[in-house]
Amino acid sequence: MPNPPFVGPSIDSFSSVFQVYEVRFENGSVAYYGEPLEHPNSVIEFTWPIFREYGYEIQLTQQLGEYVLIAKPIHSPSPEFPWVQLLLFFATIISTLYAGSMWYYIPDPLSNPLSLLQAWPFAVAVIGVLAIHELGHYVVSKYYEVDATLPYFIPMPTFIGTLGAVIRIKGHIPTRTALFDIGIAGPIAGLIATIVITAIGLSLAPITIPTWVDPSQPGVFQVEFGYPILFKLIAISVGSPGTENAFAVLMGTHKIGYSDPSLAFNPVVFGGWVGMFVTFLNLLPVGQLDGGHILRGLMGKRAATISAIVPGLLFGLAAFLYYFGENIFSANVESAVSMWLFWGILTLFLAQSGYARPIRDAPIDTKRKLLGILIFIIGFLCFTPIPLQFLG
Repeated sequence: MPNPPFVGPSIDSFSSVFQVYEVRFENGSVAYYGEPLEHPNSVIEFTWPIFREYGYEIQLTQQLGEYVLIAKPIHSPSPEFPWVQLLLFFATIISTLYAGSMWYYIPDPLSNPLSLLQAWPFAVAVIGVLAIHELGHYVVSKYYEVDATLPYFIPMPTFIGTLGAVIRIKGHIPTRTALFDIGIAGPIAGLIATIVITAIGLSLAPITIPTWVDPSQPGVFQVEFGYPILFKLIAISVGSPGTENAFAVLMGTHKIGYSDPSLAFNPVVFGGWVGMFVTFLNLLPVGQLDGGHILRGLMGKRAATISAIVPGLLFGLAAFLYYFGENIFSANVESAVSMWLFWGILTLFLAQSGYARPIRDAPIDTKRKLLGILIFIIGFLCFTPIPLQFLG
């Protein structure tokens, strides 16, 4: 039975839902071995506020066929140093610097690693947008005393040097309001960073494309980005080149860019582009994505009905581009078709995996409902049917 240093609820306080036959103390946590007398979700719903009052987070797991109710202190006296997150962060700095060297036209950067430092503005822009997005989730999670990790960055040799960043929420979310706030905090923080970085990037001097860059050579390719409405609105507001005819830009009949083919956007711009692309994908209203959390907060259990439509819409978008995209957009749609097919399959699995389940499921207030609708509208402004195309 619990020894004197342990200050927590008595076993009798939750014996009506969980029958305990053994108690063990393990690394500052308390493990109650027993049998649930109700559905596991009902056990958590009943016991969570009891343990929360004493400063414990709980989990109900199965170990070798036995049910174990584990109580861990919310505020650990000696938190582990985030070595994994730190190593991934530094690896992502290197991978984004390397990717940025391509946009700054740094020849053979591996022969002179210090030359990668020239791409620091690109790396700061990309990592900054992703970090601020995830830290939005992290800060609000801590506000609600929900156990969450620092961001895990994912280094990858892509054209931006990363596959993004994620945080892991390990604790139970207390209310639907907390679920909504945690879900929407990332997109709001990320959008603010995205707008600022895009405006800065568009205001910076362009990059001159060196004469030795020859797209016709093997191994050299050109990437043309599709710019969403939000990007175009920012470009118009800062007077970016190519936006003199604002209506034509918004309608997509006039491309943003420099009339001089030897000039290209400052690579910082792509940090803003990444922020908008990530925002749109994260706001897809499915499963454990940010949009799924927001929708669950708005609609409650009815959210599953709406999310079931999302994979079909993405598959439909891929089919539309495959059959009609080249004629309508005069673009190479191959990469866009593959991308939306991939996200259609991914959201199909995410929809099946379900949503985060708050302990208390009372509806959110009207202000949050309006904010949720607004963030989905802004998320749509971050959408473009052909995010990028490879020209050669």
